[in-house]
Amino acid sequence: MFQTSDGVLIDYEFHPAEGEVVTLLNGIFMNCHSWDFLLKDLKGRYSVLTHNFRCQWTSSNGDCSFEKHVQDLKELCDHLNIDKLHLVGTSYGAEVGMHFAIKYPQMVKSLVVITATARVTPYIRNLALRWKAGAETKDPIKFVLSWLNDVYSEKFIDEHPDLLSNIVTRMSGFNYEGAIMLLDSFLQMEHDPLVEKLSKIDCPTLVIVAEYDRVKPPHFSYEIASQVKGSKLVCIPDTGHAIVVEKPWIVSYLVRSHLALLV
Repeated sequence: MFQTSDGVLIDYEFHPAEGEVVTLLNGIFMNCHSWDFLLKDLKGRYSVLTHNFRCQWTSSNGDCSFEKHVQDLKELCDHLNIDKLHLVGTSYGAEVGMHFAIKYPQMVKSLVVITATARVTPYIRNLALRWKAGAETKDPIKFVLSWLNDVYSEKFIDEHPDLLSNIVTRMSGFNYEGAIMLLDSFLQMEHDPLVEKLSKIDCPTLVIVAEYDRVKPPHFSYEIASQVKGSKLVCIPDTGHAIVVEKPWIVSYLVRSHLALLV
């Protein structure tokens, strides 16, 4: 655990190697181990840092905002003597990554943005409020049902009939109060859209889109790619928002290819 300057405990794992540092940034209901598929492909060649954001799973709760997440990561990097890193984030984590790249451009060697948005529209707001109502029940079945069909593609759900029960089983220890705070943090982007700042990102950037993303539909990723100078965009077909679960081997290949061109 690492304690931030405002007293929040951040649960993290650092896997040092001779290679450059790659930091993996969680989606809103993910945890560090959601990246195990990619960690095994990167470990040894790259130093890999993962952490649970404040208010997420095993990290403690505290004032929550994208700015706080950025500062937490900066302080954690200072603690580990990391001055340069590659950022790979999905959804909420990708939005943290974009905020970090804007605030600390000198630290960011490259950025991967997976199924993200740079603004909160009424459509996205209403979806997030439904998820928040699910979290407020603190009932794992009701909570998972509040977002399951949004996050996964129809095909993936139909091919995995036990998906609901499997996810509910893994919800033991989930931080519901923290999840509500994370959703409130995300909703702040309705009034402070990131899209107006994207032109400040000045590092090699890969934007990954999911064809059937119902949470942050593809046009939000297209907007990000159009505003980040020199970025590359890849659309992965036949998958929903949770692309790191539905198509992990493709995500791993794209991330490793992106890094290989830079290192």
